[in-house]
Amino acid sequence: MHDRVLGTAFSYDVRIGFHEYERHIRQRIVIDFEAETDWREAARADRARGIVDYYEANLKIGQMIQGKEYRLIEAVAEEVARLLISDFPVDRVRVRVTKAPFDMPNVGSVAVECIRARADFA
Repeated sequence: MHDRVLGTAFSYDVRIGFHEYERHIRQRIVIDFEAETDWREAARADRARGIVDYYEANLKIGQMIQGKEYRLIEAVAEEVARLLISDFPVDRVRVRVTKAPFDMPNVGSVAVECIRARADFA
């Protein structure tokens, strides 16, 4: 049985969009994740060692995605999953990326979700 760490509503303004005119503006995306980990040792010691550090996760995700241009929110989800598994003690992660599509004003939001395990990035 694994422990879970959840991050919700991590918001970033990025260049993203399938259509050319979308890629010239910044659009807000929201990232949620659920990471399977084992934080028992950290909890017993009440020390932030060997855990998913939310502050660091936010900084690393922001640095990774804000300097790039994406066509697909699927690409963002994949990169965030890879980062969380590579940089933190995470065995498996579920990542959701949500965006209000600029080119579809009648749509509130669209989202994608991926589930990746450490073995997926070996």
